[in-house]
Amino acid sequence: MIRINLLPEAKREVAASGNAQLWGVIYLLASFAWGVVLFLVYLSGQSALEEQNAKNEELQGQIARAKSQTENIGEVEAKIAKSKQLEEVVGGLQAARQGPARMLLELSRLLSEGGGPTIAPEELDTIRRENPALAFNAGWDYRRLWLTDFAEVKHKCTIAGYGRSNEDVAELLRRLNLSGSFANVSLQSTQSATSDAKDETAGVRFALSCEVKY
Repeated sequence: MIRINLLPEAKREVAASGNAQLWGVIYLLASFAWGVVLFLVYLSGQSALEEQNAKNEELQGQIARAKSQTENIGEVEAKIAKSKQLEEVVGGLQAARQGPARMLLELSRLLSEGGGPTIAPEELDTIRRENPALAFNAGWDYRRLWLTDFAEVKHKCTIAGYGRSNEDVAELLRRLNLSGSFANVSLQSTQSATSDAKDETAGVRFALSCEVKY
């Protein structure tokens, strides 16, 4: 009787089957690991996407708020312009009301005992050092000159009067030039006044023009 030994073949089949199972397990483990990696990558990308979407929503909110704030900017600018115009009108009215009073008060100060032009002491000291002829005479006798006419139209004024001498008229010119209330002072004429002045002490009749600052 012939006997065939099939044991080695069976062993090979078992070994082959075992190897196949091993590779199958390895494949499954690799697939699972790859799936885990892909899932983690997906979660990371989803988190980044959600973060970017949140930033976009915040940016859109800022844009919407900016638009709502600038919708009425034209109205606000119009109100500001109107307010400035009103302020200028009020300032002009106040200047028109207070300016003449200040100017007349300054003119009275120029022709009063111990008076003089309104000027900063430092500026006056500089003028006296650099050009003493432009400084006023603090000891001048104001009674040596008097005014007979004064007219002012749109900040342009004319002044006329009498003085005992040309030097008295020059003193008035210096004081007007130094004052902050007058500008562009110009002597228009001087002439002997012995024949037409009511005061016999008058020696010079004068007329000058200037601008009033207020």
